Amino acid sequence: MAGLFDIGVSGLMTFQRALNTTGHNIANSDTEGYSRQRVSLSTQIPQLSGGGWVGSGVKVNTVERFYDNFLATQVRSTQSASSELGIYSAHASNIDNLLSDTNVSLDPAMQGFFDAMQVLADDPTSIPARQSLLSESHAMVDRFHGLDRQFSDKREQLNQALNAATTEINGVARSIAQMNKSIVEAIGASGDDEPNDLLDQRDVLLKELARQVDVTVVPQDDGAWNLFIGKGQPLVLGSDAATLSTQPGTNDVGQLDVALTDLNGTHAITDQLTGGEISGLLSFRADILDPGQNRLGLLAIGISDQLNRQHQLGMDLNDDLGGQMFNTPQLPVLANGNNTGSASATGTIVNTGALTASDYLLEAGAGGYTLTRLSDGQRWAYNSGDIRDGFSLNLTGTANGGDDFLVRPTRNGAEALTLQISDPRKFAAAGPLRAAPDAANRGNGTVSQPAVSDVSSLTTSTNITLTFDATLNQFNVDLGGGSTTTLSYNPDTDSGGRLTLPGHGNPAFSMTGTPADGDRFNIQFNTNGVGDNRNALLMAELQHAA
Repeated sequence: MAGLFDIGVSGLMTFQRALNTTGHNIANSDTEGYSRQRVSLSTQIPQLSGGGWVGSGVKVNTVERFYDNFLATQVRSTQSASSELGIYSAHASNIDNLLSDTNVSLDPAMQGFFDAMQVLADDPTSIPARQSLLSESHAMVDRFHGLDRQFSDKREQLNQALNAATTEINGVARSIAQMNKSIVEAIGASGDDEPNDLLDQRDVLLKELARQVDVTVVPQDDGAWNLFIGKGQPLVLGSDAATLSTQPGTNDVGQLDVALTDLNGTHAITDQLTGGEISGLLSFRADILDPGQNRLGLLAIGISDQLNRQHQLGMDLNDDLGGQMFNTPQLPVLANGNNTGSASATGTIVNTGALTASDYLLEAGAGGYTLTRLSDGQRWAYNSGDIRDGFSLNLTGTANGGDDFLVRPTRNGAEALTLQISDPRKFAAAGPLRAAPDAANRGNGTVSQPAVSDVSSLTTSTNITLTFDATLNQFNVDLGGGSTTTLSYNPDTDSGGRLTLPGHGNPAFSMTGTPADGDRFNIQFNTNGVGDNRNALLMAELQHAA
C-alpha cells in the first residue's frame, strides 16, 4: 500500500515534469513553429484496503501541445494563396512599369514616327525631312525589338524561377518524408505518445511547402502524413517523396513545363498545379506574359501591314511606285515533339485586321483536324486552307490521332519587324496619278486628285481621258490602248460624289460643277510630282486608325 512518502514522491516527480515542460516552453518562446506544451495529469491507480480504495498519488498522463488542426490548415491555405498572389503581382507590376515608362514604352516611338511622317507631308521634297523619317522608323522598329526582348528576358527569368521553385519543393518534400519516418519511429518507441517537437518541425516544413504550392494533407494511422499538391498529385507518401522538375514544352522548347517523377514515371503536371509561388508564376505566364507579347506582336504586324498597304499605293522621289516599308510578317507553327505522323503545317496571315492575340492548337483526330482558340476555347473543324481569325494553314502529309500543332500568329511579330527602306528618297509621299481639266474647257467642272487602290495595273504610261457628253450626262472614257468605257455623271445630282474607273490603279475621284459638252479631263501618271504629299498624308492619318 502506498504511503504518505510514496504519494509525496509522485507529486514531486510529476510537478518536476510540469516545471520542465514550462521551462521548455519558455526556452522555445522564439522558436519558429513551436507549439506551447502542457502536462496532462491523472491519478495513479488506487489501491484496495480494508476500508476501501485508497489513492496512491498523481502521475503524468501525457505531454500534449496546444494545436488546432483546423487553424493550421487555414494558415497553410492562406499562405498558399498569399504567396501565389504576391509573386503574380510582383511580376505583373514589372510588366506594367515597363509598358508605362515614357522612356522605354512604345507610345513615344510611335508618336515620333507619325510626327516625322507629318513633317514629310508638309514638305515632301525635303531630304532632311525624309532622313528624319528614316531615323524615326528605325527608332520605332528598335523600340518594338527592345520591348520584345524584355518579354523574352522575363520569360527566361520565369523559367529560372520555376527551376528554383521545383528544387526548393524537392528539398522540403524529402525533409518531410524523413520527418514522417522519424515520427513513426518515435511513436512506436513511446507506445503511441506523440513526439511534439518533431510534429512542430514537420508543421514548419509543411508551411514552407505551402508557400510554394497548394498542399493537401492526409493523416495516416501510424502518425505519418501523405501530401498531395495541386489537383491531387502525390508528392509525399509516408517516407517516400516524389521529385518535381522542369522540362521543355512539347511544342515550345523555350517554355518550360513542370513534371513529376514517381514510381509510375515522369509526366507533366503544369495544368494540375494550384496555389503557391509556382502557380503564381504559371498564372502570370498564361495571363500576362504570353498575351502581352502576343499583343505587342499583333500591334507590330498591324502597323507594318497597314503602312505597307498605303505606302505601296504611293510614288517616291524617283517616280517609282512605293515598295514595302516593313517586312511581310510570318506565321510560326510549332509541331508537337511527340507527333508520330508525317503531317506538317505552314501558316499564312491573310487579314491582319481579323487577327487576335490568342494562340491556337490544331489537333488531329479520327474525324479530321480541330482548331481551338486557346484564349476562350472556341473550336472549329478545320481543313487545309480554311481561313480563321485572319490566318490560314496549309496542311500536308498524314497525321496520326493525337498529333497537334501550336499556332502563334502574333508571338514573333515584334521580334521579326524590320525596316525595308534605307534610302530616304524611297519614301512614297506622292500619289501616283494626277488629274487636271483641259485648258480649253468651257464649263466650270473641276476634278479632285485621284486615289488608287491597286497599283498592279498601273504604269508610267497611264493616260486616261474623260470627255463629257452633256446630252447623255456621261463621260466617254479613253483608258488607253484602245480600251474605252463610259462613266455616268449628272451635274445636278452627282456633283461631289465619288467616281471610280476600272484598271490603272482603279482611280477614285470626284467631279464638281457643270462641265460643258466636249470638256475634257486628263488622269495620268504623276511624273515629276515631287511636291505631291497625298500619300504621306494618308499614311500619317493611319495614326488615328483602329
